[in-house]
Amino acid sequence: MSRTTGLRLALLFAAGVVISGVGLRHGIQPNDEGLMLQAAARIGDGQVPYADFWWFYPPGQPYLLAGLQEVFGPSLLVWRVLRVLCDAGVGVLAYLLALRAASPRLALGAWGVAILAMATPTGPHPFPFTLLCCLGALLLVAERPAWAGILCGMAAAWRLEFGAGLGLGVVVGLLLARGGDPAPPRWREALRFTIAAVAAVLLFYVPVVAAAGLKPSWELLVRYPLVDFGDYQRLPFPLRYDGPLNVSSPGGFASDTLESLLLFYVPLVLVLGLLASLAALALRWRRVDATELATAVFGLVMLQYLLARADEFHTAPLAVTVAVLGAWAIARRAELPRAAGVAVGAGCAAALVFVLVVGLDRRVRAVTASTTAIASPVADGVRAGAANSPGLNDTLRFLRARTRTGEPIYVLPRRADLVTAGNPLLYILAQRSNPTRYDIEAPGVVTSAPVQREIAADLRRAGVQYVVRDTSAVTAADEPTRAGESTGVTLLDDVIARDYAPVRRFGPFFVYERRASQARAR
Repeated sequence: MSRTTGLRLALLFAAGVVISGVGLRHGIQPNDEGLMLQAAARIGDGQVPYADFWWFYPPGQPYLLAGLQEVFGPSLLVWRVLRVLCDAGVGVLAYLLALRAASPRLALGAWGVAILAMATPTGPHPFPFTLLCCLGALLLVAERPAWAGILCGMAAAWRLEFGAGLGLGVVVGLLLARGGDPAPPRWREALRFTIAAVAAVLLFYVPVVAAAGLKPSWELLVRYPLVDFGDYQRLPFPLRYDGPLNVSSPGGFASDTLESLLLFYVPLVLVLGLLASLAALALRWRRVDATELATAVFGLVMLQYLLARADEFHTAPLAVTVAVLGAWAIARRAELPRAAGVAVGAGCAAALVFVLVVGLDRRVRAVTASTTAIASPVADGVRAGAANSPGLNDTLRFLRARTRTGEPIYVLPRRADLVTAGNPLLYILAQRSNPTRYDIEAPGVVTSAPVQREIAADLRRAGVQYVVRDTSAVTAADEPTRAGESTGVTLLDDVIARDYAPVRRFGPFFVYERRASQARAR
């Protein structure tokens, strides 16, 4: 690598840190952020996922965050720094990958789409680190297949389907791609990649599975995501916008309405951009090399990830992949028949420009939104957005005044029979423990009778004195999925009404205290 190239990459990384890091302390995610930090806290206390607490994600991210908590203590800030570094790294790798076949200017456009897609919305999700591994593997697969395999195995420890899709793509690319030097099939490289990937997967999974047990690990790592999750969480693909159209502003649309309209169509634009990119590869099939074909297959897996739940939290991986594939398609449009080249080039360019504009708009809105300081040392300066701040600080002060650090409390959503989100972040901010196995307000799990009985028994066993119910609309949203349907099971609600009395309300938070008669009965 030349000094000029190294300097360019360093500047892109620094710019990515600035873009992703501006507003680092703005906003919280009560559900997603709480889930990851609670899992990390449990692991730090010696608990094992799948056995000691309910968890259906791979082990990589919670163990990484648990390690950071051991070093830096519980914090809402530390994971954000890690996320910013991952975002910046993904942007640089997307640039390098695009540069394989595109001009520096087009590669810079791919970098812009990638970093803006990664920067908003933020969260402690495992996919940024996973994408870092996947893009690194795609860059190395042609020359260093064993190292690419190691990165693929690491990716599978953070997002199982990402690693599996990448592995499939690389093997398909090495064996079936028509271009490249030496000419495929490249059996030895495919074997080296596969052996390294399997070894890395075993290294990350065997200790956790051995500690948790094979059956619970299989149930939560494989069966639940494949069989149950999509059934409860898959949203209809957004095709026809039926949200508000406020035309009272001078420009015809209110600013927030325009944002909603643009965000609504991001998944559709990404799908069209992917199809245009894949069409470009298909039309020049005899010259497609292993890296291109592997990236195309990986793009299809990222499409599946989006289709599993087509919302704003699932668009970034496909956007990054489309940025790379789109840059290649635009750069190589001259190799296609004239009409096809014009259509593919225009389609990919339009998709990338649309996603770039939406990303810029979201970044500006994210860093200029109104926020409120959080009354918790764990916040480390992180501030809550307007949607999450009402009543939060008063609830935290009440819990600190009435309970001790580490004392068990229980946080539940508006309804026990219909759950679309929870607020496990409250445990982290209050520095209080959850006596049950369930931080995840998973529909079909906590809404079932056996789990509600188990939770009620845990509350009695632990002598929980205070229960907090978050009645925010998001916890029981009217969404078009099975999660938005009532199971009819209200056992836990009945137990709370019988054993606890409401004592205070702070915005959407209702605090309940165990009734004196129930305390004496213990």
